[in-house]
Amino acid sequence: MGTTIYKYDLFISYSSSNTKIAEYIVEKIEKKGYKCFIAPRDIRTGINYASEIISGISNSLAVLLIFSNSSNKSAFVLREVNSAVSRNKTIIPFRIEDFLPSEAMEFYLGPTHWLDGFPEILDTHLTSIVKIIDSLSSKEEILRNDIKINKPTIVSNKEALNLGYDYKKITMREIELDYMCVPIEKFDINEDIEGTLNDWIDTVKENEEASSLLIENDSIIGYCDFYPITEKGYESIISGKEIIRDTMIDLYCLGGNYDAYISMIAIEPKFANQENYLKFFHWIYNRIIKWKVNDVEIERIGISVYSNILQKFVELFGFKYVCLNPAKGKVYETNAQDLMNNPIIKRNFNK
Repeated sequence: MGTTIYKYDLFISYSSSNTKIAEYIVEKIEKKGYKCFIAPRDIRTGINYASEIISGISNSLAVLLIFSNSSNKSAFVLREVNSAVSRNKTIIPFRIEDFLPSEAMEFYLGPTHWLDGFPEILDTHLTSIVKIIDSLSSKEEILRNDIKINKPTIVSNKEALNLGYDYKKITMREIELDYMCVPIEKFDINEDIEGTLNDWIDTVKENEEASSLLIENDSIIGYCDFYPITEKGYESIISGKEIIRDTMIDLYCLGGNYDAYISMIAIEPKFANQENYLKFFHWIYNRIIKWKVNDVEIERIGISVYSNILQKFVELFGFKYVCLNPAKGKVYETNAQDLMNNPIIKRNFNK
């Protein structure tokens, strides 16, 4: 074991509406000899923005949440808090306006001591922040010699639980992967569209066999959700009216004919290569076969597409563009028989 050396003392999480305040705090704290990560200043050119944010959080000793009405409503800030909590980072909530956090924000922060910096920010507030940084004990880095999965491997949620993950940890990582793969500035993603953290956790718990994770060095680097959907739900999704909801997932254990939907294939950008996408399609192929053995016949299949590489795959596999979904992702559709008989699918998977 050795002491972890962090590149930054403090990651600054804030709404763009509070930019001047955030920059003022950074200036004052850095004059005291501490190093802050603040976007966009510390985002490297040409690198995936969300990946840089998550890297900044990982490489910071603590996170300062500049809490305001704007940050309370910000999808960016909520995802940053999600990543901080999933990495067990100390979060310093610095409230610059007098009001209570949203239910989603409160869920992440839990019972916590708030620093109040209103009606104005004083040097005493900044001194309190610095004292918290100084009080944090040195963190130890555990040298891993017990890694169970080295190479990129598809596992079920149930298998991930045996590796030491829990439902909340799986869900928070999936939300983080969405943040990296579905940029908020490009797509309309928010809690109303994709549901709350509790919605996600419940879906993961109730549909273990319909989801898969891509794991390397015991870290989740991607996930895929593939569900049989009610007829009404499928029609609503494939027409672009709604994003998939847990209420649309059908009780396929009784057998019968179903439509199905691939709601997401998300892979961390630095691992988003052809081989890893192909692993998920191989899992989808095997999933259709397994369902068929259990008297579950899949008919139509839809998919949401948020990346160029995924679009190329689905078009090669015979999916046809249908419309945009409410998040502005592309919706494609095929049928199971055509997919299973696709020559590229047969050449790669029917061995």
